[in-house]
Amino acid sequence: MRLSYKNRLRLIRLLRGCWSAVTTPLSIIILSYSFKVSRAYGMPWNKRIWLGFRFWRNNRRVQSGTSWRAHLLMAMKLLEMDPELKGDVIECGCWKGGATVNLSIICAIIGRRLKVYDSFEGLPPPTDGDPIAEKTFAKGFVPGIFGGTLDEVKNNIERFGEISSCSFHPGWFENSLPQHKGEIAMMFLDVDFYSSLHDCLINLWPHLIESGLLFLDEYVNLPYCAVFYSERYWDKYFSCAPPGLIGAGTGVQMGKIYWDPEIRQDPRQIHSPESVAFCIKGTKALWDFYPDVD
Repeated sequence: MRLSYKNRLRLIRLLRGCWSAVTTPLSIIILSYSFKVSRAYGMPWNKRIWLGFRFWRNNRRVQSGTSWRAHLLMAMKLLEMDPELKGDVIECGCWKGGATVNLSIICAIIGRRLKVYDSFEGLPPPTDGDPIAEKTFAKGFVPGIFGGTLDEVKNNIERFGEISSCSFHPGWFENSLPQHKGEIAMMFLDVDFYSSLHDCLINLWPHLIESGLLFLDEYVNLPYCAVFYSERYWDKYFSCAPPGLIGAGTGVQMGKIYWDPEIRQDPRQIHSPESVAFCIKGTKALWDFYPDVD
């Protein structure tokens, strides 16, 4: 019997839900395992498993553009850092505070400050030459799109996270990020536009400690990810080699299934990406094997 279009969509949603229900517990157990976690944090495996379930639950409570799996991976990387290393955790682009809630919890556990940069007014007006911005606002700029107010974000963190570990820095990135002070241990960028990513890199990368981590949500857009391999960009702005990006195009493996980025917006798409990409300051993504050059 041939299913109608509406019934096929219902079946797809059901299968997605079943897959998530079956894989979530095992994914939390596996993602939370690491032999590199410092004992100084007082977070043995059983507590990390509970942390994962708390992240999963929060992701269902607060609207988020990113997955609890990505949040747990970032938490694990922070737990693996030497407690003696200095640096805050930075989030750029928080929307309703879905990721912020979970990052605030891990920051409270490890004793690091979470600094949240966002306009709290939605996406900025498009910049000429920015392909994502131009596509997003092809029919005209829509103020407030993908926006969450500062009060709304704070309320979500107060209910489900640890607001005592947070500080908030409202404003467009081009105005707020140049004011940043202090070392950065890890930063999470969910900023959509090329121009916003540029603002983040120019202003924050110099503050990132050696071996510090940069996590990126827009991992499916290869041209967007290409900046992390651009020798021209990194030589021009930082006089160094590009760091590369682990998970460019597909995200790092976190227990999810294959998906096709070309049809990710199609409601019939049964595959569900829930990942993130990251780079490590100090790494070099350079090809230097040229056997035919003297």
